[in-house]
Amino acid sequence: MIILSAIFFYVLSGQTYLSNDYLMPCLESLSTKWHLSETGTGILMALGMSIPELTTNILSCFSSSRIGYGFGAIVGSGVFDFTVCFGLMSLFSNYYHKKALRMNLKALMRDIYVYLLTLLFLTFVFWDYEISLTEALILTLFYPSYLLYSIVQMDQKDDFQLSHQKHHFPTLLQFLDFHPEQVEDLDVDGQEIGDEKSDETEQENQQPSKILLPFTLLFKFTIPKHPEFAFIIISFYCFLTVNVTMTVVDEFVEQFAVSPAFVGLTIASWGGNIQDILNASLAAKNKKTELATSSIIGSQIMNLQICLGFPWVLTMLIWQRNITFYDETISQSMLAIMTVVLVSFFLMLQQKLRLTYKLGAMLLSIYILYFIYELLQQ
Repeated sequence: MIILSAIFFYVLSGQTYLSNDYLMPCLESLSTKWHLSETGTGILMALGMSIPELTTNILSCFSSSRIGYGFGAIVGSGVFDFTVCFGLMSLFSNYYHKKALRMNLKALMRDIYVYLLTLLFLTFVFWDYEISLTEALILTLFYPSYLLYSIVQMDQKDDFQLSHQKHHFPTLLQFLDFHPEQVEDLDVDGQEIGDEKSDETEQENQQPSKILLPFTLLFKFTIPKHPEFAFIIISFYCFLTVNVTMTVVDEFVEQFAVSPAFVGLTIASWGGNIQDILNASLAAKNKKTELATSSIIGSQIMNLQICLGFPWVLTMLIWQRNITFYDETISQSMLAIMTVVLVSFFLMLQQKLRLTYKLGAMLLSIYILYFIYELLQQ
């Protein structure tokens, strides 16, 4: 488990490193070229946030015992994002700015409406514990319709600029390498405000902490500077790690007599959403609530429609048969998830879409109650 944890940390840090060096500059270029608003850039960012869930479900579809795990990991990540990510974003925004930021009602209602509609369709799909090719195709085609609808509704009056500098978002290593009291003294590049040429700053940049030194050396020798090769290597590591994780999950399910869906809905969703937490905290720090809202909910819509639908279509075309499974807790979990999303949305409305400390505490409490509910269902 120690080795597996180290691999997880390495892969996650590597993905953050690549996002920092390549994804953000690409988003900046595309948003400038296409004159995208903050909401549009968030939707575009969501396309790159769902790769782990897509990999997980592709692997899970080739084993009937893992179908529930793949589904649970994707749907559970939605509950995690609606409660934990938005909750932490509320806390971070108040911590950074000493005031509550406000979300965009139009973008929030649009994405929640599409998300709930997709959940209702999935409830119908899972009703008979069998997934047909027609149902999988309909689910997959939902996403292009969502993108078209978003483009039509998008407000393009104000162009959104991410940054004109590289390293706009601090990497995971930078997050772990400074103390909490230094937060207010950092700019968006993760560098201390003041004389950048001072001896102390140069010494800090040249000498990483002893804890992070092994990972820093690993990045230097295992991730090439060429972006295409770097992306291929990290994608391979991600694929390998997900496969190892699912093997561990099989042993966990057998040893503790819990359903694969429960593991996916709870434990597996934690690791897959760490990047979402980083994005939410950074968006709160930079007052980009529309970007965070569109990327977080947009990634969950893609998870349900593409990361579930496409692997199902692929599997059924290969095996020439429908996907069948049996997990009686899934229907109850679907109802619980829709309840969590609706309650979270009404709490946001009750706070007048302001990211207050109270909203953050309530959303985090909802996730704790949801986890207890899923645990009692086992």
